[in-house]
Amino acid sequence: MGYMHLKFSNLQKFILKKSWLLPAAFATVFLVDLAYSFYRLTNLNGGGDSQWYGTMLYWSGTNPYTACLESSEWFMTTFPNYAHLLYIVMFPLTFFEWETAKIIWFLLSLCGFLLTLYFFVYKEKVWINKVLVPGILLLIGSTLTNALYQGQMSIIILTLVSLAWIFRNKSILLILFLSIIFTKYSFGLPILFGFFLAGYRKESIAAFGINMVCALIFSYQFNMGFLETLKLPFDVASRFTEFGHSDLISIFRTTNPGETIFGLNYFSILAAVIYLIYSYFCIVYKADKKAIVVSSILLSFSILFHLDYDYVVLLAAILISMSGTKLSKGNLILLVSVASYFWLYPIIPKLMRTFLHIDTGLLPVEWFGHTFGTIFIIFNTVLITTTAFRILLDKNLNSYSRTENIQS
Repeated sequence: MGYMHLKFSNLQKFILKKSWLLPAAFATVFLVDLAYSFYRLTNLNGGGDSQWYGTMLYWSGTNPYTACLESSEWFMTTFPNYAHLLYIVMFPLTFFEWETAKIIWFLLSLCGFLLTLYFFVYKEKVWINKVLVPGILLLIGSTLTNALYQGQMSIIILTLVSLAWIFRNKSILLILFLSIIFTKYSFGLPILFGFFLAGYRKESIAAFGINMVCALIFSYQFNMGFLETLKLPFDVASRFTEFGHSDLISIFRTTNPGETIFGLNYFSILAAVIYLIYSYFCIVYKADKKAIVVSSILLSFSILFHLDYDYVVLLAAILISMSGTKLSKGNLILLVSVASYFWLYPIIPKLMRTFLHIDTGLLPVEWFGHTFGTIFIIFNTVLITTTAFRILLDKNLNSYSRTENIQS
C-alpha cells in the first residue's frame, strides 16, 4: 500500500514539474474533437437539433409547436420542445440561412465551453490544472462532440449554469442566466428550484415569471389558452422523445406507464417523494448554498429525460464544487468519477458502430434489450441520485456554512 502511495506521489510531482503536460493534452484532444465535430456538422448533415427552424417559423408568424404536432414532415430533428422564450431570444439567427446559422450556433457553443473554463480559472481562482483534468475527461468521451455537431443546447446550458453561479450575487445577471436556462426545462425546472432553495428566491421567481410572460405572449399571439400554451413544449417532447440514460421518466416508460395510484402515475409520485426529501434537507438541515446548487444539477438528470449530450452539464457541477470552499475530497472524487462514467461509456457503442459496423442502436434499451436496458437505466438513476444527496449533505461544505452563520 505504501509503495502504491509513493508511486502516486511521484506521479503527482512529475506532473507538477511538467506544467505543460495537461495544457498540451487538453489542446491535443480539443483540436481532434473540434476537427471531428466540424466535419460531421458540415459534411454529414449535422446540426439537426438546433432550434433555428422553430425560430424561423415563430418570427414568420407560425406557432412552431402546433406546426410540429400537426405536420407529418419536419425539418431534420429540430423538434420545438423548448420553452417559449428561446424562440424569442434566438431572433438574430433568423437573418441567416440554415448552413450559416448552424455554423454560428456551433461557434457559440464552442466559445461557451472555453468561456466556462476561463471564468472558473480567472474569476473563481480555480487552479488551471484542476479545471483541465475534468475538461480532458469530457473531451475524451463523445458527449461534447455530439452536442457540438448535433446543434444541441446543452453546451449553452453548461455555460449559463456556470455563469449563474459565478455571478450569483449580481441579481440582474442571475435573472438573465436563469431565464434562459429555464428554456430547456429538463434542466431549468430543477436548477431554478435549486437556486430558489439556496436563497436566490427573488431571482428564481423573476426568471420563472419572465418565461410565463413569454408563454402569455405566445398565447395571445396564436389565440390559445394560457395553460394549453404552457403544455405545448411537453406535448412535443412526449411525442418525439423515448428513453434516456438515468431518469425516472425513462424507467416509467419502460415499465408500466399505464398504472396509477389514486390517479397519479408512478413517475409523479417518485419525483414528488425525492423532491420532498431534497427540500427537507435543504430547509431543515440548512444545507450549504453550493451543495444545494450542485445537487440540483445532478437531480435534473435523475428526474427528467436526458440523452448523452446533455451530460456535458455535469462539468458545471464539478467546477462549482472546486471553487471557493470545496467539497470533501471523497465526494469530489465521487462526483468526478460519476461524471466521467456518463461521459465515457456512450463512446463504446459508438466505436462499435463506426469501426465494427455493428448496429448497436443509440439508447440503452437498444444496446441491452428492454429488460437489461431498464436495469441499466435504474442503476444509473440510483447512482446519480445517491451522488446528489451525498453532495447535498457534504460535511465539509455544511460545517463551513454553519461556522459562517454562527460568526455572522
